[in-house]
Amino acid sequence: MTKDKQALKKRIAIVDKVMMVAAVLHPLSGLPQIIQIYTTQDVQGVSLLTWLGFMVVGSVYLYYGILHKLKPIILTQVLWFIVDFLVVLGVLLFR
Repeated sequence: MTKDKQALKKRIAIVDKVMMVAAVLHPLSGLPQIIQIYTTQDVQGVSLLTWLGFMVVGSVYLYYGILHKLKPIILTQVLWFIVDFLVVLGVLLFR
């Protein structure tokens, strides 16, 4: 294997690891919304249609990730689906 190919494989391995970390961290950005909804039981200003839309579009990404066996996309979309679901549930419970 040439030096260029080795360097490329190393770069790809690093990006793959970073992507898996991002796949977990990105959905965690929704936690403040969930915490706010469930601690205050105030859903004023939280759009049910927006979060339902996130769930629907995220389902397309999830299906794509499953079809192409892309673990980071599958992981992040499963986590986002959970976040979206918890927000939607909170809106329905506390409106």
